[in-house]
Amino acid sequence: MEIKLLPVERLDELNEIYDMRRYENFQETRKRNLESCKEICMVAEEEGKFVGELSIMTENANIPAAVIPGKRVYMFGLRVLPACQRQGIGTALMRCAVSFCAQRGVFEFTIGVESKNQGARRLYERLGFVNFLENCSEVQFGEICKFDLLLLKLR
Repeated sequence: MEIKLLPVERLDELNEIYDMRRYENFQETRKRNLESCKEICMVAEEEGKFVGELSIMTENANIPAAVIPGKRVYMFGLRVLPACQRQGIGTALMRCAVSFCAQRGVFEFTIGVESKNQGARRLYERLGFVNFLENCSEVQFGEICKFDLLLLKLR
């Protein structure tokens, strides 16, 4: 498995992991964000196929406390193909993303996790994330999404 930055021209291939086409303008927004460096996307690739992805907002997150430009980023969209889950791909993506951002001066990371997603919460807590803000909500594609915001500090 290789973990690398997503080449923008391969953005469409992420639809195998998460179908962005079901939300109006989502794919176009991601493309603009990647090109302007408002978003960073790391992918796990095996045999030329993406099996996982992790995206990071470096600015303009919908949750004001989630991002402080140059200091804190918001990790969103950790996704692994169902057939490839529980093989360490999500953990490897998280570690690689933290290392990548830390090398660029970022030392705080936030991530939203729905309270019902205990598997994801265990992963994040195992990596050192702690509760930061509870009972957050935001509108995503016309629906209210409720979650807790977790924080990882490197210093």
